[in-house]
Amino acid sequence: MNTRTLMLSAALAALAGPAFAAGACQVFHQSPQLDAAVAAKTLPAVVDRLPKDPLVVQVDEVGTYGGMLKEPFGGGRLADYRHYGYEPLVRWSPDGTQILPNIASSWEVSEDAKSYTFHIRAGLKWSDGVPFSADDIVFWWDRVENNRAVSPKGPYRTFTVENEVAKVEKIDDLTVRISWSKPNGRFLLDLAGPYGQRVVQFPAHYVRQFDKELNPDGVAQMMAASGEKDYAKWWAGRVGTYGQLSEQNDPKRPTMLAWRTVEPVLGKTHFVLERNPYYFKVDQSCNQLPYIDARSYDLAKDSEVQLLKTMAGDFDYSLPGVSVPQNKGVFFENQQKGNYRFAKAESCDYNTMFIELPFNSPKAWQQSFFQNKDVRIALSIAIDRPGIIDTVYLGQGEPYQAAPRPGSPYYNERLAKQYTEFDPAKANALLDKYYPKKDAQGFRLTEDGQRVSFTISAEGGFRAEWGDVLQIIAQNWADIGVEMKPDIASGEVYETRRKARDREGLVWTGENGCGQLPLSSLARMIRYQSNWDNWINWIDKNIAPQTETVAGAEPIEPPQDIKDLFRMEAEIPTKTGKASDELVKKFMDQMADSFVNIGTVLPEGNYRVVSNRLGGVHEPIIEGWLYPGPAPSNMEAWFVKK
Repeated sequence: MNTRTLMLSAALAALAGPAFAAGACQVFHQSPQLDAAVAAKTLPAVVDRLPKDPLVVQVDEVGTYGGMLKEPFGGGRLADYRHYGYEPLVRWSPDGTQILPNIASSWEVSEDAKSYTFHIRAGLKWSDGVPFSADDIVFWWDRVENNRAVSPKGPYRTFTVENEVAKVEKIDDLTVRISWSKPNGRFLLDLAGPYGQRVVQFPAHYVRQFDKELNPDGVAQMMAASGEKDYAKWWAGRVGTYGQLSEQNDPKRPTMLAWRTVEPVLGKTHFVLERNPYYFKVDQSCNQLPYIDARSYDLAKDSEVQLLKTMAGDFDYSLPGVSVPQNKGVFFENQQKGNYRFAKAESCDYNTMFIELPFNSPKAWQQSFFQNKDVRIALSIAIDRPGIIDTVYLGQGEPYQAAPRPGSPYYNERLAKQYTEFDPAKANALLDKYYPKKDAQGFRLTEDGQRVSFTISAEGGFRAEWGDVLQIIAQNWADIGVEMKPDIASGEVYETRRKARDREGLVWTGENGCGQLPLSSLARMIRYQSNWDNWINWIDKNIAPQTETVAGAEPIEPPQDIKDLFRMEAEIPTKTGKASDELVKKFMDQMADSFVNIGTVLPEGNYRVVSNRLGGVHEPIIEGWLYPGPAPSNMEAWFVKK
C-alpha cells in the first residue's frame, strides 16, 4: 500500500466476498492457560467454543502459546484498535491489498452498490460464550447508532449517503442487509476501517440493561448511584462508543476481540488484558488464537518517556510517534541493551504535518488574512521544506502538500507539488500587496494597525518532532513579516484548544493518502479540525452532516468553491466505476484550485522497533488511520518466543 495500490476496484464491484476456507482440522488446540478450566468443566472444550467455520489465519510462522506483550498506553483511548484489537465485519488483509471476510464469512453487493448483504460466521460467540447474531447488529443500529438519547447527532457518516441514513435489516439470525436508495460505492472500505468496529461492539444481551427505555428502573438506579443526571453523559462514561476508553472499562462487557478487559482501566497507570477464550480464529495448524496470553499496558503519555522505556526494553514495540527519523540513531545505538530489532514500516500518511487555518476566526482581520489565497500561497512558499527534511527528518521525505500519495489512483501532481518551492522573495512580494506596513520589529500590520500574529497549536505527545518543525516555520514566516507563535500542548490541553470557538491554526498528520483510502477521507482532506465553524454549520444544514460542528456558531454560507468541494464529497459515494473516478479527479482539481491547507513533507523511511522476544510480526508494518495499522497485520498471531 505504499504506495502499493489497494486493489479494491474489483472488490467493490464484486457480487460476493472472497471465500475463506476453514481447513481440514479434525482436532483443535488451545492455550495451556485454559486447560484447567476445561478440565473443571467451567469452560467448554475448544471445539465447542469455536464457530463452525473458524477463520483460518495463514501465519508466517506457527507460534507458541504463553507470555505477555508489554505495551505503552498514551492515556487517550485504547479504543482506536490499532494496537488493541481489530475485528470488524470485513477487514483489510495484512498487506493492505484487499478486503477479506472476518466476522462476516461472506457478503453480496448489489450491482448498483445500493445494497450490501452480510452473512455472519456460524457459531460465533461473544467472550462470555453467548452466541453472536444478527440481533446484536440490529440492536446496535436501533438502540445505539440511531438512538438520539445516546447518539445526539445520529448515525456516523459511514452509514449515510447524501444525508440518507442506511436501512439495516435482519434477514435471519445470521444475515443482515444494509441498504440505501442511492449507491454507496465505498461502504466496504468504510466497514474495514476503524469506524466499522461500531457495528459489532454492542452485545444486545448485556448492553440492553443500560438502555433507559428497555430498563428504566435499572438505569435510574445506576445513574443515581453514579451521581450523574445527564443520560447521554452517563452512557458515554458507562458504555461508550467508538473512541471512548469507557468501551474497555467494564470487565463484564463481552467482546469479539482477541483479548478482553479483566479490570476497570479508567484512571489506571497500569492494567492487563487477558485472552478471549471464545476467539474465533485459528492458525493453519488448528491452534486457536491468540498465542499470547495477556497484554500489559503502562501509561506513558510523554513521547520522551515512550522513547526511553522502549530503548530500555520495557515495551515490546515502538509507537509511531517515537518511530521517527531523528530517533533512529539512538534506537540503533541501544539495540543490544534494549534487545530489539528494526522492522520495516510503510506509511499511508500523505504528510508528516499539514497546517489548517482558521478561515472562520472570530477575529475579522484573521478571516480576511486566511481566506486570501495569495496569503496562503505566500505562507506556503516561505516554508523551507528542504531545510525541514534535512534537519528534522534527516533527509527522509520530499516537499509535499496535503494530497494523496504517489501510487494512489487519486494522485494529483498539481495538488501535491504546487507552492512547495522555497521562495521567500516571492512570498514577500505577495504579502506586500495586502499588508505593506510593518512595525518596529518588522512584522506586518493590518489596516487598523494590529500586528499580523497568530498561534498554531500542536499535540506534542502525538508527534514529537512537530515542535521542531513549527519553530523552523515560525522563523521562516518571521522573515516575511508574519508572527506565528507555536503552541505545543499536551493531549488534554490540545483537545481544549481544538474545540475552542476562538481557535487559530492547528496541525495534524495527513492521513489516508495511499491506494483507495482517500476515497473514504475526502471530507477530512478539505477540513478536519480547523476553525470553519460558521461554514460547516451551514454545510451541515444544506449539503451534508458533519461530525464536529460547534454549538453557537452562526451558519454562514461559504464561498462557491468550498460548497462545490463538499457537494462533490457527498456525491462521490453515490457513483461507481468511471463516474466515481471522474468525480474524484474533479474534486482533486478543485482542491488544487482552492488550496485550503498547507502541507510540509511526504513521509518516507518509516520503521518500528520490535522486541527480539517477539515472533510472528508481519513486515512491512503498514501504518495508517483508515487502514488501522498494525492491527490488520494479525497481532493475534504475534507470539513470545520460548
